[in-house]
Amino acid sequence: MLELIFVGVVGVGTLTFVLLLFSIFGKPPGEDVRARMEQYLVESEMAARAYVPPEDDEETRDEAKESGESDDDWLREGRGETTGVKKLLFNVGSLITPKGQAARIAENLAKADIPLRANEFVAIKFLAGVGPFLLLTAVGNGALGFLIGVLGFFGPNLYVTLMKRQRVSAFNDQILDTLIMLANGLKAGYSLLQAMEMVAREAPPPMSSELRRVLKENSLGLNLEDCLRALNGRVESEDWDLVTTVVLIQRQVGGNLAEILDKIGATIRQRMKIKGDIQTKTAQAKISGLLVGVLPFALGFMIFLLNPEFISRLFTFKKGPFRGWFVVVAGLIWEMIGLYIIMKIVDIEV
Repeated sequence: MLELIFVGVVGVGTLTFVLLLFSIFGKPPGEDVRARMEQYLVESEMAARAYVPPEDDEETRDEAKESGESDDDWLREGRGETTGVKKLLFNVGSLITPKGQAARIAENLAKADIPLRANEFVAIKFLAGVGPFLLLTAVGNGALGFLIGVLGFFGPNLYVTLMKRQRVSAFNDQILDTLIMLANGLKAGYSLLQAMEMVAREAPPPMSSELRRVLKENSLGLNLEDCLRALNGRVESEDWDLVTTVVLIQRQVGGNLAEILDKIGATIRQRMKIKGDIQTKTAQAKISGLLVGVLPFALGFMIFLLNPEFISRLFTFKKGPFRGWFVVVAGLIWEMIGLYIIMKIVDIEV
């Protein structure tokens, strides 16, 4: 047993040493091209923060000159500047990232507003999963290492999902105020781009950052229609999808956009009111479903504290004619089926 542990530790140490050398002396594939093209990419929030409305351009540049900053300083904030740790993560991720998954992972990171590349994110998952498993297995606690390794590997995905939901929720909460500001700007004689510039200056994130990104992409030559479609794909909001559809149709067939935005705002306000009523009336059912799902685990843990030998039979492969693991697996399957049915019942679309 000690020989296997020694071989494993030596192997992991050798792999780490090779990766460190590669990170220090090697360049990731396409690094030179990426460095030259970085200033034109608008796939991250950093590009959005670089946008300055035309009327504020001279004032902002004067302030930047006084503070000693250049127009391209944003490139060196997290993306353009590559530290040793980020190079290590990038190189490790380049070796293990599935080719067909990199684009999807990068898209999810952008939607969650997490400033990481796909390779870096995959490397973090790999190290968070494999590192604790190897360490705890080396000290003789492989079961705990496996459990922590699974949590470490899938934990980042859960974090990205939670950040996406939080960002979409914050974006949806700002849509009504944004529509009011856009409609008022159009009534005052502004064009759509000028009204968006005003909202980008006045609104809080994430609405302001997303609109700055749209304006930045448009200033680099992309059609406004394509910019709005890209924004709609990033936020995944049903309410904003309605706004985008209306704006695109108006730009093709014409009409009073300010009046249309007012009507869309009233529609969205009514939808939000209905959603609030539904959430209030289904809250009890959701809590009941969660309690029913958690109760078996809580009860099992209490029994384990009171009588460990009694419940340990569930975690044995064979003890006489009794198959403990079969009961555990069957219970988990029925738990998931029950939770799925309850959540589908209370999930009412508006």
